[in-house]
Amino acid sequence: MFHIMRRIHASLPLASVLIGLAGQPAILVVPPALTAIYVVIRDRIIRRRVGLAAWPSDGFARHVLVDDLGRLICLTLLGLPLFLLGHALRGLLLHS
Repeated sequence: MFHIMRRIHASLPLASVLIGLAGQPAILVVPPALTAIYVVIRDRIIRRRVGLAAWPSDGFARHVLVDDLGRLICLTLLGLPLFLLGHALRGLLLHS
């Protein structure tokens, strides 16, 4: 469950470039939205597993959620210039 987030976070910048190459700016919100849904579902799973355990376990669940959402925000902001880079590459390839 924790190993897949590394792969998802690594694929978000690549997805932004590919969306830019496709020339579809409306789709730019889809990868971060799907990742946010996955993060929230994973938080619910972690909290369900923790149950009525000690307070530090709830703190761990909060830490995981905040850490993942923070990385998602940073990667989403990084995705905007990468989208523009992909869009510029599309223009170069189509007009050459």
